[in-house]
Amino acid sequence: MSHPPGMDPRSKILSHEQVDQWIATERGSGQRIGFTCGAFDLMHAGHVAYLHEAKKLCDRLLVAVNSDESVRRYKDPLRPINPAEQRMYVVAGLADVDAVTTLEDDRPLSLLLRWKPEFYIKGGDYNSFSLRSASAVEEYGGSVQLIPPHFSTSSSAMIERIAAISKHASPDKIQPIETRGLVLLDRDGTLIRDVPFLHDPAQVEFLPGVGEGLAELQRAGFTLAIVTNQQGIGLGYFNEQDFIAVNQQLFRALSPFRISIARIYFCPHSAADACECRKPGAALIHRALRDFKTPRERAFLIGDNETDMNAGAAAGVRTVCVGGNSAERWTYRALDFADAVNWILTAQGDSAQSNG
Repeated sequence: MSHPPGMDPRSKILSHEQVDQWIATERGSGQRIGFTCGAFDLMHAGHVAYLHEAKKLCDRLLVAVNSDESVRRYKDPLRPINPAEQRMYVVAGLADVDAVTTLEDDRPLSLLLRWKPEFYIKGGDYNSFSLRSASAVEEYGGSVQLIPPHFSTSSSAMIERIAAISKHASPDKIQPIETRGLVLLDRDGTLIRDVPFLHDPAQVEFLPGVGEGLAELQRAGFTLAIVTNQQGIGLGYFNEQDFIAVNQQLFRALSPFRISIARIYFCPHSAADACECRKPGAALIHRALRDFKTPRERAFLIGDNETDMNAGAAAGVRTVCVGGNSAERWTYRALDFADAVNWILTAQGDSAQSNG
């Protein structure tokens, strides 16, 4: 019996006695029955893919959904999340499922022997040796079929994630606050040692004086943000998750100094993409100025090369060059990071006095 599109899922939910008749009718027309079972609590992509593949093995697919009591016994006294009638309804709503019934026992052996389906189907996290009912199926002439998982997810993992999320308060939206100014920071070669296409957090190494200098800027009331080119993403050397992992290590290294990086602006494109966000383009700097509502005269950029200096100049902010490169277009050439910090504090103080 095939089911027309749009039919009520409840018409597929059958008692054991109704399944007796359903199987007799289907077999009478030459259909081969596939049987599977499970809790199907918090349906996810893995469930859908599994049942889709199960249907390919048979003509008619029968799914036995564990009762609430059986789930409590074999999974967790606090499970299931959803009651049996709702779990059965969701399973019955899938086009690949032809009939749904309940499984009161912890094992499906009694139902397998009652209906003797041609195929006993289970997920690939099992094997035929661990399925205690497999030998009984083979004895009556049935076949045990295992389907490998398509998605690395589970209802239990979803519940753990939901529990973790529930412990986190939703963050407030960023509200513009009055600060002394904004200091934009190049990352590689300015804050940390420059490693080509850095994607390994273990290689994060702060340059001398960076932690202390950032702490001093923060105490003085400056907002700190990073502006960095990351063409390794566009070139395929690493991905955005690798980039984030490196930044997480950076945050961990800054934690003893109680430093808060307000935002990280990055360009993932390669030089060949000719985008506007890649330094020496000024798009990321303009965006930071808008986000933090900071006038150009109260913003600084600390970098280590000509690309950084040109980006800052294009955006109209004052630039501080650290490091021993040949950059020429800078507002101040610092001996080291500490010298850069001292100059910014002095320059901002002079600016405040002159503005007053």
